[in-house]
Amino acid sequence: DAASKAAADPYAKEGNIAPKIVKLSPQEEAEILKDVKVPEGFDVTLFSNWQAANYPVYVAAAPNGDLYVSSDGNGSLGREPGRGRVLRLRDTDGDGRADEVKEFVKNVDSPRGLIWDHDRLYLLHPPHISVYFDRDGDGIAEDSKKLIDGIAFGFADRPADHTTNGLELGIDGWIYIAGGDFGFMKATGTDGRTLQHRGGGVIRFRPDGSGLEIYATGTRNILGTPMSPLCDLFARDNTNDGGGWDVRFHHFSGLEDHGYPRLYKNFGEEHVPPLADYGGGSGCGSVYLHEPGFPDEWNHAPITCDWGRTASFVHTVQRQGASFAEITEPRPFIQMTRPTDADVDAMSAVYQASWKGPATFKWEGPNVGYIVRVTPKGYQPEPLPDFEKMSDAELVAALDSPSHIRTLTAQRTLLRREVNPVLSEALLALAKNPDKELKTRVAALYALIQVFEIDATNIKWLEPIASLVTENDLEPFVLRAIADLKFNPANQELPLEVFDDLVVMGLKSENSRSRIEALILSTRQRSKWGNSTEFGLFGNPMPMITALLADPDPRVAHTAFRALAMLGAKDAVIEALLSGPNPKGAAFALMRMHDVPGIVDDLLAKLAAEKRPETRQLLLATLCRLAQREGEWTGDSWGTRPDTRGPYYQPVKWAESDKILAALKSTLDAASPEEAAFL
Repeated sequence: DAASKAAADPYAKEGNIAPKIVKLSPQEEAEILKDVKVPEGFDVTLFSNWQAANYPVYVAAAPNGDLYVSSDGNGSLGREPGRGRVLRLRDTDGDGRADEVKEFVKNVDSPRGLIWDHDRLYLLHPPHISVYFDRDGDGIAEDSKKLIDGIAFGFADRPADHTTNGLELGIDGWIYIAGGDFGFMKATGTDGRTLQHRGGGVIRFRPDGSGLEIYATGTRNILGTPMSPLCDLFARDNTNDGGGWDVRFHHFSGLEDHGYPRLYKNFGEEHVPPLADYGGGSGCGSVYLHEPGFPDEWNHAPITCDWGRTASFVHTVQRQGASFAEITEPRPFIQMTRPTDADVDAMSAVYQASWKGPATFKWEGPNVGYIVRVTPKGYQPEPLPDFEKMSDAELVAALDSPSHIRTLTAQRTLLRREVNPVLSEALLALAKNPDKELKTRVAALYALIQVFEIDATNIKWLEPIASLVTENDLEPFVLRAIADLKFNPANQELPLEVFDDLVVMGLKSENSRSRIEALILSTRQRSKWGNSTEFGLFGNPMPMITALLADPDPRVAHTAFRALAMLGAKDAVIEALLSGPNPKGAAFALMRMHDVPGIVDDLLAKLAAEKRPETRQLLLATLCRLAQREGEWTGDSWGTRPDTRGPYYQPVKWAESDKILAALKSTLDAASPEEAAFL
């Protein structure tokens, strides 16, 4: 029974076993591997059993194949002390099996997503994100620094279910967070920037802990965001247990809302649809595979784990405008019981973790989990170079590797070097080279962008970087890179017309991804724009932005109304509602402008003067939406089945509510039968 079982487990109340290497016989290993199935053309070995790394939640491979494992005996529902740690597994003899284990971080609650970079490990461990340093390479962290405070709830409030989850380092130099929908009250970065998010989505920050921001919102409980060499982000979401939100496959482009829980049931026009809806399952961790040796049908694709469907799946996606389409059903890649996460090293080896054993959501004894290593049959990888010993020129050349992991490693190594004109010129030349693959040019561009914090001493680099926008394929990446620049225009003499020119060029581009990146770039300039009457050489860009409300690409049109709401551009948007090509899109933007001074008075004035029934209905709908707003969150949980009626989860009255309600009542009293029925 349960009582005798607990008595037999010395760790029933707290703690975890000390990890150790236990060599299995071929028969014992084969018995475990009966649980694993891989496609034809792949070899699989048991990299680790539960004795070396139990309860594996997330894994992160170093380029050389060292594997860092978030081992968490509390799972999603436990919160007992001493259950969590981070382990380093190493295969010293090259047989595909770990023969060394170290406790990299001996005791940390709820270890989740992790990234290895040279001599440091970025770790998300609710409620914080820290970086742990291992400068002597002995497999044990000797020092750490908190980067983000309060990015999730801690054990004092709740266990780590629906928490802030995976981490992904992009070639653009940002770390992307897969955020669960229980959200966070007040996250604070190293630069003092604070953020609150009631919901799930993608959050990002720079590796130094600065620049914290919401990248996309409206998901449920995503655990990973596999990212391509071209900065395409995806995720496999979780179901809301029968409430109409099944396992969805998302693509993230920036600024967008995916609809959970406020919009997906009743406000479908105001959120982006998923690429796919798979029905039941339970999305977990993920990896983007872009490595040599893998057959085409398994390569250059996001791979997501599904606990409930007992496999990781390869997604065949094809760019479709500013987003993607999944053109075939996902195909199972590594099948196993309860897969939790996967990662790939620079030697074309994939590592995937399983939670096989008696545990489901919390501690059930020590014998839970294993990790496998999967490689393309017969493939011999090129020897891994010593990146630290390579010259700047060799590292720039290494950006052209067929391995994304090697490209990223070369780029990270370059970013630790002293900035010098020769290196900068070499990166610029590679970014300009039309004979190179786009991913190589993008890696060079983002290396160049990250080398500089633009100020008066290196402003000369801004124009040549911006000039790359004329290279058609590079256009969206240049716009994104310029938007991401670290600089403070208030304190520097910078040629801001460069930014205006780029925005205008992007907004007019035939490339729908460029149009989205231009919209995002415009929101970065919102202190200068909004309802300002001062614009650059090309005049007021707002009509060009409002024109995108009617963009034929639905992802662009969605992003346009989200951007206009962020910009608070009420005058231009009201004009677009009255006479633009997509008045409804304009209304969606206005519905999100509670904090723009004068918004209600302006709308009421337009309503009083407006005679056209369709336009009056849009003005009335906008005022009805503005009559309430989302209430202040005090940290309470909305649980696994929140109210989905929308458009607010916690609607409350605000300063302008009474004025709006009085106007709506008087309008109703004088309304035609048709308008009264609408109201």
